[in-house]
Amino acid sequence: MRGVWLAGVLAAMAVMPCPAAAAMHWAPAPVEHEKGHGGHDRSAGKAFVLVDGEGANLTLINPKLLEKPLASEGSSVTLKATGMGNYHALLARRSQAGLQESAIRYHYMNGKPSGTSPSLLIAHEKSALEIVPDPLAREHWRYYANTDARFIVRFQGKPLAGATVMMATTNGTTVGFMADADGNLSIPLPEDFAEVKAGRADNRPAEFVLTASHHDGDSRFVTTFSAAYHVNPEQWQSTGLGLATAGGGMLLGGVMIWRMRRRKEDK
Repeated sequence: MRGVWLAGVLAAMAVMPCPAAAAMHWAPAPVEHEKGHGGHDRSAGKAFVLVDGEGANLTLINPKLLEKPLASEGSSVTLKATGMGNYHALLARRSQAGLQESAIRYHYMNGKPSGTSPSLLIAHEKSALEIVPDPLAREHWRYYANTDARFIVRFQGKPLAGATVMMATTNGTTVGFMADADGNLSIPLPEDFAEVKAGRADNRPAEFVLTASHHDGDSRFVTTFSAAYHVNPEQWQSTGLGLATAGGGMLLGGVMIWRMRRRKEDK
């Protein structure tokens, strides 16, 4: 099975336009300051940066599919509460000289229950070419390293057979994939974190960006999907267990040495 997967990867890379990392995509804005005891100032909203997005039109789509234009500050936007709880879609679109580009990212916002399922927003056609999460990592589940994330590549609302997709991570991994005849794509998120600490809060997430490209007549379409992925709990839990075991061994060794010394003194 691994040989088949690797063959598909190599085939996808052979036809994949490069560099994929240069495509327009969303990323979290760097945190400039913290408030309180190490916590972020959430009252200011969540900020995102549109990388390589000059001239793009920015839109926020709420859970009921209503679109609202977004004002940018340079290359960044700040998402504040809309009063509606659930996932929203952050969308950037740009058209120029036979090239149509889009960048999509999903973000959860607190508020009154929307009364809709996130599947409504995910199924909604947001651009001609789109990488659709199947399903979206949400609620109590995240994108984790060393797990498979599933997607569907669509063009004009229909699955795109044999679509080529490039994945690039902020940890340095770059690899290509090819969708099946139904546009389905299963991507193994890499275990490429350089350091794993014991505890969820001690391990910062990384970012992955998926880029798909497609030609239709004289037009070229490029789209990206970006999201955070986290250290697999098995990694930091096993690290914590290892530290606990090592600590326990040192403590036990100390007790044994102390007992041996007491025995010598008693003699």
